[in-house]
Amino acid sequence: MAGRMSPRDMQPSEPLTNGGAEPQRDRYRPTREAEARLLLLVDAFSRKSGGTLRTLEGRVKLAKLDFLLRYPHYLRRVLIDRGVAAADLVALDIDDAPLDARMVRYRYGPWDPAYFALLGSLIGRGLVEIVPLAGRNGFGYRTTPTGAELAAQLKQDESFDSMQVRVRLLRRHMDLSGSALKNAIYALPEVLDATWHQELT
Repeated sequence: MAGRMSPRDMQPSEPLTNGGAEPQRDRYRPTREAEARLLLLVDAFSRKSGGTLRTLEGRVKLAKLDFLLRYPHYLRRVLIDRGVAAADLVALDIDDAPLDARMVRYRYGPWDPAYFALLGSLIGRGLVEIVPLAGRNGFGYRTTPTGAELAAQLKQDESFDSMQVRVRLLRRHMDLSGSALKNAIYALPEVLDATWHQELT
């Protein structure tokens, strides 16, 4: 592992600027914020309520959950469509959606071209591991003990409070198959009607 990580290493960095616009190659470059977000998401799906190990099943499910994590206004609509009471969503800040966290519409829904680099970095740092899915083809992601320890420290940082609200909602209400998550997201006209490679807002 290339050096021990700490919460300070994943604190928000200064936004990239280039006269008001970012170069295309920089827009989907991995950032410390993105690594922290994915680490918290994977960690939430790495254990059952009793502490038994499990995994976040595959990149498709990860991408769909991450879309809802990044876009709280869509998360709220999807949850309400699934019968979650609005009173249970009062802590959800629908305006907490940084412009630099946007995704694009690809063939199978929202996607971030930086995923390969982001996951590669988390795996290479020994924070996330790839685990074969029992009884079927495919693989999942799970935090390592080191990754779980870092995630626990990040949860104590108030700058991640709003994100943690969304992570808990996803874990409680959206632990679905990749296909079911895709259907829920495609019920959003803004996603369904978007053209390929269009940035989602």
